[in-house]
Parts: sequence; structure tokens; C-alpha cells
Amino acid sequence: MTTTASPTPTAGTLTPALGSTLFDRWTALWNGDFSDPEAFLAPDFRIRFGNDPDNAATDEIHGPAGIVAFISAFRTQKPGLRFVVEGTALVDGGLGQAAVRWYVTGPDGADKSGIDLIEVADGRIATVWSVTGLRRFAS
Repeated sequence: MTTTASPTPTAGTLTPALGSTLFDRWTALWNGDFSDPEAFLAPDFRIRFGNDPDNAATDEIHGPAGIVAFISAFRTQKPGLRFVVEGTALVDGGLGQAAVRWYVTGPDGADKSGIDLIEVADGRIATVWSVTGLRRFAS
């Protein structure tokens, strides 16, 4: 039986600057910038949503191409959304993880907030755990 090794978190190599850069690229992807996802997403990228979007088998999303296809279809169903990182990423270099608050504004002006936690391996996002709320976080 052959097994494929998946990237492991690289303790100590995830810096606040890298965490911010990765979240900038991740946010740009959600805003429709599909250029070069392999540069910041690991080949075996996975996403785990805390609450599944309607009609999506999100546990089956694998790799950069899989998330690009998902986000492209999502943006087609919900055009005009604008995602923004709120604040600075909190980075734990020892665990190879970072978290950030974000919000999305719809074309009608309605806002929702969420939190994403990423695990970084070999300088790229390997896993995302994402939760979206029903409203924007209060100040």
C-alpha cells in the first residue's frame, strides 16, 4: 500500500508577515482573484466549514483547483460580495496556524462576519477552518 505524505505544519516558520500575506491572498481569492492559487495554497489543500453553504458538499473540496471552482460557483450565485479582513492576523508560529476575523458586504449593504483559522505547511495554506455568522460582529 502506498501512502502520500501530506505537508506538516512547519513550526517556527509562520511569521506574522507571512500570516498577513496569506490572508491577503485568501481574501483576494474570495473576491474573485483566481490568479496563481498554487502559489499560496498547498497541493492537498482542504477547507472545513463550520456551517455548510447551501447545496455544497464542501468536505469534497480538494486542492487549489477545487476551491477555485467552489468560490467561482459561489460568486456566480451571489454576485457583488466584497470580503475584507478585519484587524491583524493572530499567528502561532509554533503551531503553524493563524486566525483572522473578516466580514463580507453584499450588494444590498448587508454585512456578515466570520472567523478563519488557517494551518500553514511549507509556506502555503494547507487547511482552512471557516465559520460565518448571521450578522457583523459588534464593535
